[in-house]
Amino acid sequence: MTRFSFSFPRLPRLRQGRRRFLPLRLRIAIGSAALVFVLSFSLLFFINIAAINGFSRIIHSSGLDWPRTTVLPNGTRLRNTLPPLPAPLAERLAESFARGHLNPVERALLLELQSISLIGLALVAVLGGFGAYWLAGTALRPLRQVSNAARRISVETLDTRLALTGPRDEIKELADAFDAMLARLGETFAQQGRFVANVAHELRTPLAAMRASLEVVTSDPEATLEDYQEMAAAQERGLSRLESLVSNMLLLVKSEQPLRNRCEVSLGPLLEEVLQELQPLAQEHGVNLVLENLPDLVVTGDELLLARVFSNLIENAICYNRPGGEVRVNGLEAEGQARITVADTGIGIPPEEQGLIFDRFYRVDSSRSRHSGGAGLGLSIVAAIVQQHHGHISLWSEPGRGSIFTVSLPLVQSELADGAHAALPPAAGRAGSEMPVFAGR
Repeated sequence: MTRFSFSFPRLPRLRQGRRRFLPLRLRIAIGSAALVFVLSFSLLFFINIAAINGFSRIIHSSGLDWPRTTVLPNGTRLRNTLPPLPAPLAERLAESFARGHLNPVERALLLELQSISLIGLALVAVLGGFGAYWLAGTALRPLRQVSNAARRISVETLDTRLALTGPRDEIKELADAFDAMLARLGETFAQQGRFVANVAHELRTPLAAMRASLEVVTSDPEATLEDYQEMAAAQERGLSRLESLVSNMLLLVKSEQPLRNRCEVSLGPLLEEVLQELQPLAQEHGVNLVLENLPDLVVTGDELLLARVFSNLIENAICYNRPGGEVRVNGLEAEGQARITVADTGIGIPPEEQGLIFDRFYRVDSSRSRHSGGAGLGLSIVAAIVQQHHGHISLWSEPGRGSIFTVSLPLVQSELADGAHAALPPAAGRAGSEMPVFAGR
């Protein structure tokens, strides 16, 4: 047996689709008119009930005469010859009036009252609807400005602002939020434009060097094997630089995304491993690496990204140091945070450049950075990863004395022995140095 089923699964969607054809202004007007109609109808209903129950009593108790002539709604004229009713008769008429036994005069008066009520109800509803439509249009005019501005927005017009004036109401807050969003979008697009330009420049430089070395050798008919070997070495250096640049850009993109691999990371073993990996580089530059005062500090985050933070900081401290200098790594717990300082005795950073060192592709010493293959992304990656881990990085630096970078990361919530925190050490440089530990600018 074949079974048939019948349903209307799309009725709600159709209903919603129909509602979309009604503008908000018209919906407000219709809703307001309907509300006025219902309220007016309720009011007139109770007024008519009161008239039916007490109309006759009110007339006779006030001593008024019945009208001599009454015109019915159909145009028929009725002449009333009844004299004024005494009070006992008026009471009996009121009782019959309430029971529905009405004479033609009373019925005509009741119909006239109801007709006037219905006409008034219709006028109130229509006028209320038009009034609500006008008020809704006035109230929604700023929203129309927002929608028109949104349609005109493009990459070239992100500097457009509504600058809406008026009372501090919900629409004003919406317009201000829209302007703030445009400002953020403009800054984001500007940063992306600068980033793309810098990437293109960084890619063009090694590619141009590789092409030049290749053309020099291939255009020389007397090129020797040694020339080709030098060209191959230059090509290898260029490829290494390109590989490093691409790797750093990918890491920078990853550091700007929410963390996915969270785990508890012990900073002590992590820093020891990083220092061990960078020991050959330090020996090459004649720099001494020192790890001191590192309690058991445990944070939550991505272990590989955190290792990259300290690797970049320590590598910069080595490369921008002087022969025979030191790089000291210090750790402590303070105010529920793990604070790791990387202090060097290098060239330092001029005050006017300290606010720029975390910008992408910025170099303190451009010639040294390019010679070492750096692209100016190391500290940008550090800042992005620290921010990704809800931390903070600060800098103290003085030209000729060195620099101190302080990374603060939230500790894993655990019971602290006796509720005490480690005290800040007086120095992070060599013994007797007056270099402050935490003087973030």
